[in-house]
Amino acid sequence: MAESIAIDTNVIVRYLTGDDPSQSPRATALFRAAASGRVNLVIPTPILQETVYVLETFYDGTPETIAPRLVSLLNLPGIHCPDARWVLDALHWYRAKNADFGDALLCAYARSEGCGVATFDKGLIKKFPEITASEPATRQ
Repeated sequence: MAESIAIDTNVIVRYLTGDDPSQSPRATALFRAAASGRVNLVIPTPILQETVYVLETFYDGTPETIAPRLVSLLNLPGIHCPDARWVLDALHWYRAKNADFGDALLCAYARSEGCGVATFDKGLIKKFPEITASEPATRQ
């Protein structure tokens, strides 16, 4: 059985951007090892959120450019995201609604688990009619 390796944001960014002459080829080699079945790469959800943040902040990425790349990444052989069933929905909403990725993750999780969302963010409430989102009541 192939070794499982949890990967950090910087490995994903180096792989996606190819911008570092030393680190990018090593990141690519790791993804190739996963594709050939030599290793299994695990990408936890917080690492995906940090990756989106880095690509937006330091690489001027947009939902239109980031989401398809991460969906493709998650569909590569040898890649495993424990929350993929709802993370892929979040990536779709992030792009389709031009939403904050954190909001999209929260709402995709809530829909997946059949729960509502408590928020003071009126924009989130409007942007995600697919889920039940509301402000917390004064009294519970």
